[in-house]
Parts: sequence; C-alpha cells; structure tokens
Amino acid sequence: MPTAGQLLRRLRRTGLYLLLLSPACALAADADYHIAHGPLAQALRQWSQQSGDALLFDARELKDLQSAGVSGSFTPAGALEKLLQGLPVKLLRTPAGVFVVRRQAATASPSRHPPTSPAAATTATSETRADVELAPIHVTGSRLPRSSLQSTIAVTVIEREDIQRSGYGSLFDLLRHLPGMNGHPPVDAARDGDSLYLPAGAAATTSLDGMGPRATLFLVNGRRLPRYPMVSLQQGALTDLGGIPLSFVERIELVRGGASAIYGADAIAGVVNIVLREQADGPEALLQTGISNQDDGGQYRLQAATGHADGRNRWFLGIDLQQRRHVAGDRRSWHREASRYPVGLLTHDGYYLPAFRCPPSLLADDGCWYDSSRPRSLQPASTTASVYGHWNHDIGDGMYAHAELRASHSRQRFDLGPTAAALRFDNGDLINHVFEEAGNARSAANGIEADFSAGIGRNRTGHGWEAGLSRQRSQVMLTTSGAIRSSRLLDAVADGFIPGFTALDPALYDDLFPTTRNRGRTDQWLGWWGQHRELGQLRGGPAQLASGLDLRRETWTARPDKLLEDGELALGLPTERRRLSRQASAAYAELGLPLATGLHMDLAARLDRDAGDTAFSPRAGLRWNLSPSWSLLLSSGRGYRAPSLFERRRPPGYFGVVALPASSTLPACAHPVQDNCMVEVQVMENPALSAETSRSHALGLLWAPAGTDFTLSLTHNRIDLHDEILDLRPEDALWNPDTWQLDDNGRLQGLQLYFDNIGRTVSRNWTLHGDYRHATATSGLWRFSLDAIQQQQLRRQRHGSGQWTNLRGHATPATAVTATVQWQGRQWDTALQAFYTGSTRAWQPEAACPPAQSGIGHCSNPAQLRWNLHLERPIGPRLTAALDIHNLLNTQPVNYLPGNGGQAVGLDDPLGRYFLLTLQFR
Repeated sequence: MPTAGQLLRRLRRTGLYLLLLSPACALAADADYHIAHGPLAQALRQWSQQSGDALLFDARELKDLQSAGVSGSFTPAGALEKLLQGLPVKLLRTPAGVFVVRRQAATASPSRHPPTSPAAATTATSETRADVELAPIHVTGSRLPRSSLQSTIAVTVIEREDIQRSGYGSLFDLLRHLPGMNGHPPVDAARDGDSLYLPAGAAATTSLDGMGPRATLFLVNGRRLPRYPMVSLQQGALTDLGGIPLSFVERIELVRGGASAIYGADAIAGVVNIVLREQADGPEALLQTGISNQDDGGQYRLQAATGHADGRNRWFLGIDLQQRRHVAGDRRSWHREASRYPVGLLTHDGYYLPAFRCPPSLLADDGCWYDSSRPRSLQPASTTASVYGHWNHDIGDGMYAHAELRASHSRQRFDLGPTAAALRFDNGDLINHVFEEAGNARSAANGIEADFSAGIGRNRTGHGWEAGLSRQRSQVMLTTSGAIRSSRLLDAVADGFIPGFTALDPALYDDLFPTTRNRGRTDQWLGWWGQHRELGQLRGGPAQLASGLDLRRETWTARPDKLLEDGELALGLPTERRRLSRQASAAYAELGLPLATGLHMDLAARLDRDAGDTAFSPRAGLRWNLSPSWSLLLSSGRGYRAPSLFERRRPPGYFGVVALPASSTLPACAHPVQDNCMVEVQVMENPALSAETSRSHALGLLWAPAGTDFTLSLTHNRIDLHDEILDLRPEDALWNPDTWQLDDNGRLQGLQLYFDNIGRTVSRNWTLHGDYRHATATSGLWRFSLDAIQQQQLRRQRHGSGQWTNLRGHATPATAVTATVQWQGRQWDTALQAFYTGSTRAWQPEAACPPAQSGIGHCSNPAQLRWNLHLERPIGPRLTAALDIHNLLNTQPVNYLPGNGGQAVGLDDPLGRYFLLTLQFR
C-alpha cells in the first residue's frame, strides 16, 4: 500500500504531486513543523509528510525555486503559506477540495485569478479548471475517486521516471524482472502446443506469483486487454504485451491478490494496470540502440511524440518503431541439454544402433546424438511499429470528453529446431530421427492490434459520472515451415525410406515438408457506465459510493491450416475451424466509509453474468492509521474466472495407446498386457466447464515516520483457488469413471480426456517494499529502494489424488529481491540495481529428483545475483544521453531441469552483458 511519501514521490516523477485534502484542513489544529531551507518541491513534500494533508503541484514549474523553510507551531494552512511566502506562486483550492500550488507565470489566462489564501480558496468555482485538472483521481483496485492514501489494498507503482531509468526496451522485460513475476516470452509460448514444432503463437506475457497467466488480469487505462488470438493450450488464454511500447506508458500499477469485486473475471492472482500517457510538453524524440557483449542481439528504437495541455485540452500523439535482431541458440555455450536425444534404431531389448546417415553436427564417438536446445532461438527477430494518440477536452461546467487510439503491427521470426520424431514398429522397436532434410521448424508471426475508446463524463463537487465505449481487435497469422506431413512420410517408409539409414528422395521434399498458415482473431467490445457521489458526512470525512455497469462481448475466430485441420501433420492433433462468442455483463457497487479519523473501511461487491456463468464477488477492506507513522491494512474477498473461449477446446496431448497399471478401481480390461491395461486415449472438448472461484486475504503494515522521506511496508497475501481448470491425464482414470470408454461387454478399451474443474491451488507469500530519499543542496538526491517477495506456500491438489503437489521453488523462485541505489546530482543521474533470485528445483513438481541428477548434485539450480547500471547526463539544454549496462558482471544462466536448455525461460537473461545507449530530446 503506497504511503503519502510514496505517492508524492511517484507523482513527482510524472511532474505532479497529488494527495487528498480534507475540507477541514484550514481549520486544523496547530502542529509542529520543521522544514529546512531548500528546493520548494522538496519543502512541499515534507509539508505533506508532516501535515498528513495533500497538495497538487507541477515539479517542473517549481524546479528553480527555493523555500526559506518553516519551524514552529502552525496550522497546516499557515505552514503552507509560510513556505510560499515571497515566491512567485499562487495557492488555490479546487471544487473537489484539493490544494494546488501554481507558478504565477504558468497561469493560462490573466482574466482568471484564483484565490491566494486557503480560506478564500474554498470559494473557487469550476472556472478554476483552466488552471487545475479536476478529473477524478482513481487508484487501481478501487472505483472511488481518491488518493492511494485512503486505499485499503496494497498498490505497487512503477512511475515513468523509473521506467526510463530501467533501460529496458519492452514492457515484457520490465515486468518480468519484478519480484514474484514469471515471464512467458514468445519462444516459450510458441512451444506451448501439441508439438514443439507446431507453434501455438508468439505472445509475450507475464503472470503473478506462480499461478499462471490465466489468473492475472491486464488492463490498459482501466480497460481489459483483448486475448491473444492464437491458443496456448498449456497456459490458457494469454494477453500479449508486445504491442504496448514503454515510450507510451506513464506508469504501471500492480495489485496483488483478488480484485474480482472491482474488475470481474480473471483478477485472481492480481491486476496489472498499464496507464498510458495523456500529454507531452511539446515535441520529444528518442533514439536507442543496444548490443550484447557477444556482438549480437542488436536492438534499435526510434520514438517521436508531441503533445500539449492548456485550460481546456490535453493531448498526446506518439509513434514508436523498434527492431530486434535474432539470436540463435548455438550462440551461447551454456545453452545445452544434459540429456541428449539418441538418433537411430532402439530395439525393444535395449540395443542402440546409431543412424548410418548421421549429420556431422550430431556425430559423436558413442553414437548420433541430438541436442534440441542448440537450434532453438534464444531471442526472436522482431519488428514492431506502434502509434498512440489521446485527447481530453474540458467542455465546461465539469463536463469532459476523451478519446484514444492505439494500434501496432508486429513481425516475429524464430527457430524451433528440426522436427524430432519416432517411428514405432509392431515388435516394439523404434527409430528416432531428426528431420534435418526439412531444415529448422521456423515460424513467422504477423500480428496487428488495434484499440479505440471514447467516453464522456462530468465531475462536480461531491459527485460525478462517466460512460464510454471501446472497440478492440487482435489478429495474428502464423506461418511455419519444417512441419511433416504424416501420410506422405508413411508412404515414403512403405516405398523403402528408412529414416537415418537411407536417403530421402529430394523430389518428395515439397510434399513431405509443407509450409502451414494458421490465422486467429479476437474482437472485443467494452461498454461502461459508472457514477460516484458523496452520501453524507461521517466522523472521518464524507462517505462515498461508486456504482455502475460493465458490458463486454468477445469473439474468437480460429482458421487453422487445412493440413492441421485434416490431421495431416505429424505430432499434431486435428484442429477445427472455430468461431466462438461470449457476452458478459456486470453490476458493481463500492462504498467508502471513513468511520473515524484514521479509520477507513471499504465494502465492494460485483455480480457478473459471463457466458452462462454467474458469479458474486464481494470484498471488504480496512485501513487503520494507528499513529501518524503506522498504518494497518486488512482486506478479504472472493473472486472468479470464467472458462475462456480457448478452454472450450480440447486439452494438449498426443497420447495414442497408453498402458494403465492394473487397479481394483478400474473395470475389466479389454486389452490386458501382463499387469497393464492397454487403452486408446483421445482428447475432446468439455462444454460443461464451470468457473473457477477463489478467496483472497491480505494483511499489511506500513511505516512512514513523520518528518522523513522513508516508507516501509510488509504485506502477507493468501489466495485459495478452487475448481481450477486442469487437463485430465490417463492416470486420472483410476478415480474418474467419466473418462472411461467401455466396449459392448463393459470392458475398458479407451479413455476420453478433457479440461475439467479438478484442481485447487493455494498461494501464500510475504512482500516487502521500502523506499528512502535524502536530498541536500550539496550532495544531490539519494534514493534507496527495496522490493522483495518470499513465497511461503504454493501447492496444488488434483481431485481424486488426495495429495498436495508442492509447486514452491519450481518454475517460480521462493525468494526474489530487487534493490536500487540512485544518486541524482546537478549533471549526473546514476542508479545501480541488484536482482536476486533464489534457487529453484531442477525436477518436475509431481516427481522426485532423478537419480542421475542427484548423484552429481544437480537437484537444485543455484541462486543468481545480477546487476544493472544506469548512467545519464545532459549533453545540451534539451538533449540527454544515457548508458545502461544490463547484467553488468555477465552472470550466465545455470539450470539443470531437462528440456530447459540450461536456463529458466522468462526468468534468466540469455544474452549476457548488454549495452544500451539512449539519446533523448525534449
């Protein structure tokens, strides 16, 4: 939960300071103030800390002004007037009750003279909108217009200044380095289908606390993003972050824990709200280039924008062009598999005959071996062009209108390596072959994303409303070469072709190794109406009510390649052309109750109707300011996630015939073999899926000592997810008779597997955030910040098993810490950032560490510590140069889990030491 100091600092980074001020501030009792001589902006921050009241000002306007300070006993208003005495500024108060400090020269119109004292400021009318923005202040996790100082839920904010200082080139890279965030890069999503060589897409996304992308809701300016149109069968419906350049982002707000009472479906593990820019102070441009210490992975970015803000209009228009170069898997020596794939004949009695026609790159003294990680891309080649525009118009008398348009076009190319497949004979022998005749399975994703929204609203003292409409579209065409046509391969084998031992007729190449094209599209309409008003005065201030309606229509269209549709591709199950739609509607209400001074309660509830599923999501929150320095936050709520259109499909898997161990829970077997029952396994759709439900609880403690620029918060989060949608496995037949297929005599001959509500996941963690700033006229500004997460528990239970599977420390490290030291002087802005990730387990969660790994001490992947360095310096009145060095010490990934290629995909940095040079014109 951000404290006053945090909020002031984060708004300073965007140039605005904002806190709510009680209408009774001018009548408050005297208090002791000790604010030293120094920059006015710093003095105003200290006034807010010591008074507990709020203030709005533009830090850039006040940059060169010095305050004489104040020392003694004053009312808050008196201390503020003392700080401003003799300076060319004016003090006014908006109809919403917020104090504003503006520089005299910044007045938009000389005909409008706001009051110069707090007492007179209370008579200001809506005409002061020419000088002050009166749009409601919304905090992620709440519908009520207020500051985060009144919020009962913890909010983590990454401001634009921090985004620029990070040096990251993409939203995905920025988010995946946050403690507790899992990264799912394009190459990882591409391999998330039925086959490693028939990619499912190229989305880049992240997720919170090891609960997967399905449980994290992504918003842009408070609106949910459309789903990526290509299906990720393992992860569910993904949200692609690749079409949102960081140059368009003003700040990112992150809420951990359930927020379905506010935002509806999918907000189970948390919410990530990406707030885009609304204005620029004239033209600006950015040129950026980067390269790794291995002389690869080059990236280039060109960004240009302009904008303006006056009394009635605020607008922003920007364009962003970015290119990244491909990095092949064999460019890094650590990118290897400990266990390689034998190429050749493997007999049923354990004999191995290496392939006679073994490619030189696979030949070894002891046979023919294939390392699947070497040809797999470490970074895809990508080109992205994005545009974004925002316009906000003050109609007058509290009325306003706004519109925005965002569009992007992206191209990505990556390699997945040549297809490795096995041909099994009736006697149990099999031939492993790597079809290098077809070259690498190579995919190219061509995506277009567009988002248009418009709205109108009105804000007056004590009440307001807004209505809007949004149209979103995301479409992708995925072209893949290197696939294998099953029927043609079997024909070639029948004609005498023995993979790995005889040559393949080149005349068969075009027919045997076709190029496929899959298309997908997601369309989404959003409509909303909401209002907020003050209900009456309580002991701690006015009670507030927010209520409204949300409408959504989502349509997904899938057009797979004809060969995939007909089941003609090896290792791929038939995929149907589909067009599915769903409609969702919701009504919500949120009540803010300041029960007493320092005691605030929130009550929220939302009723959703989503494609036939109905969910009621309540939430209660409490904020208790124990003292001027200590605050306690408590919240509890319920959430849900309706099955996505993508989960209406079949689960992943290519089973064929499998052996089930004999069990008394199974019926008689139609095809017994020794102690096993051989069954034919098929996968199918399950139209009876129901929504997942969750309970979430959070307890937080905040410490912000009065008179200091220091904050520290500790929060405990617990999420209990019920009826989780998981894919059934053959072993689930031991307890689930719905999967059985019986012959006419009642004997088990096959299984039908599908997605079902058979899981429960529990997550508990501690999060820590600390921030300290110290500024003097001689040494400049020093800042120390710390973010950490300790995953206390992460476990899953499948119905019927009766046992819990420990997921803690597998894909998600149990401990992650980010620490930053920053110094900002007259000429230099420097920052040193450390990223620590704890050790992870190098085996699958439902298994044990294999003896081969245990014998050599490879059951745990070692912890890692990486450093980033940022150096920034002005080289002219409007030009700034910055150098970022990521992974300063060139720490190399180490990961022993088979199939990972020596790295934790999405967690490790595969490129090594990386240099990024930025030139920015303002």
